[in-house]
Amino acid sequence: MSAQLSIGNELKDSFQQTHKWVENNIKWLKELEQFYRERSKLEKEYSEKLTRLSSEYFTKKSSSSVPLSVGDTPATTPGSLEAAGIVAWNEVLAQTEMISKDHNKLAQDFDTQVANQLSGLHSKLDMTLVKIAGFNGEIQGKRDNAYQAMEKAKKNYDDACQSMELTRSKYTKSSNERNERKLAEKETAMNVSKNDYLIKISLANRLKDKYYFQDIPEALDLLQDLNEARILFLNDIWKTATAVERDAGARITKRVDTVDGVVAQNMPHLSTAMYIKHNLKQWKEPADFQYKPSPVWHDDENFIVKSNTEVQELKIKLAKSEQDYNKFQDMTQAERSKLASLNKTKQALKSNENAIDSNKFYENLKSYLSLISPFTSHETLKLEAEVTIESIQNNVPQEYDLSTDNIDVSKQKHKSGFFSKFKQNLLNPDNKPKRTSMNIHSGSSNRISIFGSQKRPTSSAGGSEDVASNDVDDLSSNYTTTTSGATSSRTGIKKNKVLYAYAKQDTDEISISPGDSISLLAADTGSGWTKIRNDTTGESGLVPTTYVKITENVAVDGGHGNGHAPAVPPPRRTTMPSRTLTAAYSYSAAGDDEISINVGDVITVIRGDDGSGWTYGELNGSKGLVPTSYCK
Repeated sequence: MSAQLSIGNELKDSFQQTHKWVENNIKWLKELEQFYRERSKLEKEYSEKLTRLSSEYFTKKSSSSVPLSVGDTPATTPGSLEAAGIVAWNEVLAQTEMISKDHNKLAQDFDTQVANQLSGLHSKLDMTLVKIAGFNGEIQGKRDNAYQAMEKAKKNYDDACQSMELTRSKYTKSSNERNERKLAEKETAMNVSKNDYLIKISLANRLKDKYYFQDIPEALDLLQDLNEARILFLNDIWKTATAVERDAGARITKRVDTVDGVVAQNMPHLSTAMYIKHNLKQWKEPADFQYKPSPVWHDDENFIVKSNTEVQELKIKLAKSEQDYNKFQDMTQAERSKLASLNKTKQALKSNENAIDSNKFYENLKSYLSLISPFTSHETLKLEAEVTIESIQNNVPQEYDLSTDNIDVSKQKHKSGFFSKFKQNLLNPDNKPKRTSMNIHSGSSNRISIFGSQKRPTSSAGGSEDVASNDVDDLSSNYTTTTSGATSSRTGIKKNKVLYAYAKQDTDEISISPGDSISLLAADTGSGWTKIRNDTTGESGLVPTTYVKITENVAVDGGHGNGHAPAVPPPRRTTMPSRTLTAAYSYSAAGDDEISINVGDVITVIRGDDGSGWTYGELNGSKGLVPTSYCK
């Protein structure tokens, strides 16, 4: 505060209004006290409600801990063990209880350290104000007494003058010694009164000056000091109020920091791992469906093919299924690539769980979800077509021709609308289609046959040959359709011809040179590739259709004979981005189509889990199925 400011020096005679101003400010302390009393009451009520809320949810947590941690029917009960998320929630509730206590303490501190202090300050300042008012009354009384004494002296003087005048008038006409003596006495009394009056005037003036220039300024300065003392005390109390609230805030911040620390340990994979651990149990795959013979007719599970009528119906089904397969192979390949990209993004996000962006993770999940449904549907339709192809090719006797090149699916009864769009590719082998090789398997595995390896023999000339190896090279699961028609190779007549040299570019292709003797194994079904046996080199595999001339069964225009090799058909689909899984548990292979894994092994995913609970992958050069739930 400034030492130069003085209400007394500036305002002089202003005690009443200054006193009222200071009195109002002291009364205001009662309002502040009431505010902090109400604030204390609110904090206490909040503390009580927060305690009740925490207690209620502690009870709910206790009853839901097991279902939330390991499910409703765990194979192994967790005992007192809780999932990381439940532990984090328990800490949130525990710290909330502590926060309620912090609010209760804040309520007590507002009451004792603030409101009570304001009440005491009001009493102390009000008492001092009364004393200052008393001091003002004293100095004002002294001033008024001097004024009254002066007025009394003035009256005495006036009376003495009046008495002198009357005595003088009375004794002037009869002058004698006695009268003169009385007149002198009156005059003396008058002079004494005058002198007393003059003294009282001087005294009143001096006291007046003292009052206005010394006493009342002093009283005003006392009021000033009292009000400034009020402000200093009030500031100290306010600082105390902010300090206790800051301390409460610091305690609450510490509680929240504790919660943050526990929440940081709530890694998403921990909940998954706990659920798997407590729900892991022996599982047996449901038995495959078996053929049930009619009680009145066919008594075995073999196809009935007694004439070309049955074969023709099967060829129509085969043609539809081949087109279906090609269609959905293209769809699923594109969809699988997108899903693989989303999976890669997910793995990148999950690689650092401490800094994972939940919004990006969720958006990636939504994108994946929007794709997985059509992909699964298309995969199912592709599988239906694949199984139909397998069933027909592996069960129709070899002596029947299963070539579908001359079947117009769009003209068949009960055709599906989407088949018509493939009519041109079916009937026009000169179109430049995408290469789609279809290695159809019918292995003994009771899981999806795509993982099998056995194949029906194709011809007596070619011998019994596996079209695909046991390995699945990539997630696109490339296939090659085998035609079981009666070819000229069975009659020994070979007029097939190599038109141009071709060097193989993939594992299921072979090299050919003009002059090589070749036999047809599988005709081009619109992929731009034909499967042959090079009788000169003994190799079997795929070659561009336009590089050869096949006269067995169906004449396929192999080129224009202009001496220039035509363009090679589109290359085989490339594999999708590599994805890996890490073994969380050990597993010993229970079948030839499975591989054993140990904790920590990194498995390269060849084909993801299709909902069966198994993933097809590669580990240390071995390929096979592993339980998806054993990996992360």
